Amino acid sequence: MRLTPCALLVAAALGGCASAYETVGDPYVSPGKFNFLRCEDIAKRLADAQGRERELRALMDRANSGTGGGAVNLFVYGPDLEGVEAELRLLRRTAGEKRCGEAVTRTPKVEIAPLH
Repeated sequence: MRLTPCALLVAAALGGCASAYETVGDPYVSPGKFNFLRCEDIAKRLADAQGRERELRALMDRANSGTGGGAVNLFVYGPDLEGVEAELRLLRRTAGEKRCGEAVTRTPKVEIAPLH
């Protein structure tokens, strides 16, 4: 019986965190940054941001294999990754508000460069 009020309190506290971006705003991106873009432009920006996110994650994985990789990830790649993730969130939200269906959800053709 006593556990139920504690569980409700924890759920309410964590529920407030979910809407913090909507209330306060994202500290990594300006609100309304993509409001004046067309759906095609949003799709291009989304593809570029997803590519950058993949690139940063690959760099972070490679840095983790070496000595001091955690510090490099924390101070070098971490802020960049958080900025890219914030941009992706805002792009997806803007695409949803503009009802950009197929133009944004279509996966872009990714060309893989040969390794040398």
